[in-house]
Amino acid sequence: MPPPNRRRPTPPFRLIPLTESCPVGAFTCGTRPGAAEINEYLHTRAMTEQSSGISSVTVAINPVAVQDADVIIGFFTLSPLSIPLSSAVLNAVGMAGAPYRSIGGYLLGRLGVAKRYQGNNYGAALIASAVKTARRAREETGGVFLAVDAKSDVLTRWYKKLEFGFVQLDRGRSRLVMRL
Repeated sequence: MPPPNRRRPTPPFRLIPLTESCPVGAFTCGTRPGAAEINEYLHTRAMTEQSSGISSVTVAINPVAVQDADVIIGFFTLSPLSIPLSSAVLNAVGMAGAPYRSIGGYLLGRLGVAKRYQGNNYGAALIASAVKTARRAREETGGVFLAVDAKSDVLTRWYKKLEFGFVQLDRGRSRLVMRL
């Protein structure tokens, strides 16, 4: 379930798979720590990784944008992921046990919101969309969890605050998981 909307309502956007026609060169999520890596990924590697099957890249498009710089609101990537079982993993996903050494799910690998659209709850809206996408994939192929590797303590706190149910696996580590 998406978190309660505590800020301004998020204007509508359309989700599409990344294509060659998306104006990725005009996308920037600013200059905060980690932003250059997110920008570089979308500009140079996202299409290649998607084409090779490493991840799927979903782009949020502003349906009324006029300029290229305003078209891409943000994006997220999803990839299949298998993680070894431990008591922390089982507790985080609410399972008593599993007959395997590892369980499968999905990794929310990259998430970026264009600087122009930041502060309007788009990050949470994109995560809600990623959760929905992972749940649809789960129905077709299985998968127990959605994981994210937060790049900082600030991001770890942000993901936990969003109320999607992300649980940090180990104190001091950046991996968070939620049951799908």
